[in-house]
Amino acid sequence: MRALNKWLPVVGSTLAIAMVAACSNGNGKTSSPPIESDSNGSTSAPSASASPSGSASAPAGSELSGTFKISLPNASASVWNAVADAYMAKHPGVKIAVDNKPMDGYKEWLTSQFAAGTPDVDLAVINEVGSLQDDKKFVDFLPWLDKNNPYTGKAWKESLDLGTMGINLDALGENDHLYPLNFESVQIVWLYNKEIFDKSGVTQAPKTFNELIEAFKKIKAAGYIPLSLAGNSNSMWSGEAGWLVRVYGDQYMRDSVNVIRSQPNDYNFVPGVDDVWKYDPTDPYNDSNSKVTKNDLRVWKAIKDKTGPFKIEGNPQWKAFMENLKTLFQYTEPGFFGVNADQAYSLFLTGKAATMLTTPGAYWQLPKDLADEKKSGAKGGAKAFEYGFFNMPSMEGEGVLAPARTIQIPIGFYGLVSKDAKQTELGVDFMMYLTSPEGYKVYVTAIQNSKDASIAGAPALKDIELPEEMAKAFANFEPIGNTEGFTSANNMLARGLWDYQPSVQEWVGLIQQYFGGKMTIDQYLTKYQATVDKYLEPALKDKKEGAVRSGDAGAAAAGAEIRITRRPARAPAVRAGRRASKHRRG
Repeated sequence: MRALNKWLPVVGSTLAIAMVAACSNGNGKTSSPPIESDSNGSTSAPSASASPSGSASAPAGSELSGTFKISLPNASASVWNAVADAYMAKHPGVKIAVDNKPMDGYKEWLTSQFAAGTPDVDLAVINEVGSLQDDKKFVDFLPWLDKNNPYTGKAWKESLDLGTMGINLDALGENDHLYPLNFESVQIVWLYNKEIFDKSGVTQAPKTFNELIEAFKKIKAAGYIPLSLAGNSNSMWSGEAGWLVRVYGDQYMRDSVNVIRSQPNDYNFVPGVDDVWKYDPTDPYNDSNSKVTKNDLRVWKAIKDKTGPFKIEGNPQWKAFMENLKTLFQYTEPGFFGVNADQAYSLFLTGKAATMLTTPGAYWQLPKDLADEKKSGAKGGAKAFEYGFFNMPSMEGEGVLAPARTIQIPIGFYGLVSKDAKQTELGVDFMMYLTSPEGYKVYVTAIQNSKDASIAGAPALKDIELPEEMAKAFANFEPIGNTEGFTSANNMLARGLWDYQPSVQEWVGLIQQYFGGKMTIDQYLTKYQATVDKYLEPALKDKKEGAVRSGDAGAAAAGAEIRITRRPARAPAVRAGRRASKHRRG
């Protein structure tokens, strides 16, 4: 059994849970829980048996009745109460309770709900409970996408931007399911203090990595911290620091797709797709799952055989990539390795730091956080300043294969707890309302009027109208390509071996020693290669056990031995993220 939107090679879980919270009462900055990832990305067409609550039928509309409980992590009560009130006004027989939870401990709280019996909650964020998805504890949205949405008068799928959501209905099979629903998207961008730039003599936002470093030299000389960045283990693994590792490694390892792409006779080779695809690093979407299928077995084999960019020790591209990163990380705040996300954010809010990594949601959240003395740590709030955004500056020089891309993923991860047919109808109807022009207008208007919420990214919905200010803001964020959602040497090796946690923990220690000047680049690469080699077999075993539980035959075969199996061809699909990160949600 495969779940769509179940796997996202770690953007750091930061981006999912965070985005989990597109509008949130959080600190406007992300702290980051680790995220699992797999990435090959296959999906295929829903079958009636896919739904744990029975086959989908049309929502009951005005006849709906019952109770419905919303418990989301770090989400704004005012926003969700506004949506609940609007929905209940249309359905007098329905009672909705909003009982949102803190981000910390949310996964454990949700898991305990199932351990105790039938959960009290109905709508939750489920990207961190993959095992519960595997056990079919949530409603499968796939059978419902073809059903009529009573709030639009057309099939639900016709109002959803399925491409942005990472769903390819033409490539779905009977074992594919859609448990988390993502109807917004987000990208990682740089946020900068324009006043600090001006005072430091930096006249424009940098477009290249060299320009960024030159700007940082001037900013540091002027007495400011160039880059406010969390450096603790969470950030290195799944947060902002980890984002930088993944984004810039991608520039040097883009050609790994040539090693791991499916070949004729591979179990997942798709005629008409994989036999016509051509490698083109000038196209930032050339290696996306919708254009070429990747074979996880070839990934494991490349890691074992140290093929191309899957070789770490003695690889000049790895060396250049890491040396550039070390240069960048020298411009962080003092005590960098002990700084968490909240502390780093406070440095930016109080005008001590010139830049930080964020999402478009900061466009609205930052003014609120500047006025919040708890966020900034400044009595009465921090002084407001002019700010702006810029995209990832590209590294240049020997070994660089393509311009920088960013992390741009669908977010939301909303799941409905599977109970009975009546409750499923109620839950689906609520989600249809929320994603309709009418319901989404209530949602974004509440966000705009709230003191504790922002929208993290552009909505993956059709026919809706954003408030003019929001629409203009999102128009400023130019897409530059996405590094997330598929296997590559960078995604599978840049921060530990394929997200296998023992290897991740060892990598964090090594990278902190390297960035801290306690080992040379050659020593780092040698030690990290040894780490990958040491954990290859345990990671394979771990992958196999997870695959057997979820019914992923390809991954299970990889766990048995590294070989290229021959199986019936099937189309590629898009898995989009079981776990992700902590940004702010409504």
